[in-house]
Amino acid sequence: MKLLEAVKSKKITGTILASALVIGSFGTITAFAANGNDAIPKNTVITASAPTDKRITSDIAQGSIEHSKDTYSRTDGSQNFTLEHWYNPQTKDFRTDIMDYSSDHKLLRYQSTYYLNGFNDMVVIQRDQNGNPVSGKILKRADDPSAFEKLDQKNLAFSGVKDNYKASYWTSVGTEQTSDGKTLNKVMNSYQSNINDNTQANMQYIVYLDQESGFPVKEELYEDSTGTFKLFSSDTNEYQYVSDNGSIFNTGGVTLTPVKTSGDAFAK
Repeated sequence: MKLLEAVKSKKITGTILASALVIGSFGTITAFAANGNDAIPKNTVITASAPTDKRITSDIAQGSIEHSKDTYSRTDGSQNFTLEHWYNPQTKDFRTDIMDYSSDHKLLRYQSTYYLNGFNDMVVIQRDQNGNPVSGKILKRADDPSAFEKLDQKNLAFSGVKDNYKASYWTSVGTEQTSDGKTLNKVMNSYQSNINDNTQANMQYIVYLDQESGFPVKEELYEDSTGTFKLFSSDTNEYQYVSDNGSIFNTGGVTLTPVKTSGDAFAK
């Protein structure tokens, strides 16, 4: 139902970033975690995107695996990452990859997280800069049920995003034309939260929806902590159906070390 892409006002690295991005990587939500309802620090910006279930004929022909890609960047250059998600509606297998980059675009972390076997196994694989697996861990639901409960409540399919845009916090703010003639519907959510730990700001989160397909195309988050709204971060989004040649949900190529908690699973 809700895709969370957690972006802290200070740079998040390590376990917090890795787990936060995985926990809610399905759908769209616009909020800070300042209300304490999510297990993410209060000064964490939560933004996200994922497609609707309206298929385009050319995409259907490519396969049945639902694939999305989000490229995120902070305006000040302090944080940049790419998220990719794959979901198999038949088996319910899910995979999410995060590639976290430094301000000078050096790869800091390349991590794949899988939920397999009826969502009873979570596998976390660390990869090198070429995408080759270098280490892996496996967590069983029975050992840490809380690591799976957030996902149990979510619709991981493309269709899950529809419910998000029915929410009362969205306001229509017009349309925009792209250079190739597409019409984008603009919707906005306004709220308040903290940035940089103790600085309260008015926030405006704008999502641009392809009028024909219903897919989010881009997202912009603005903050006003000084009396003027300034662009805080932006995302571009891609969605398609792809075929699985057996590699998407394959966790082979590395020995998986059993762990007992999600914290251990995401730790390098």
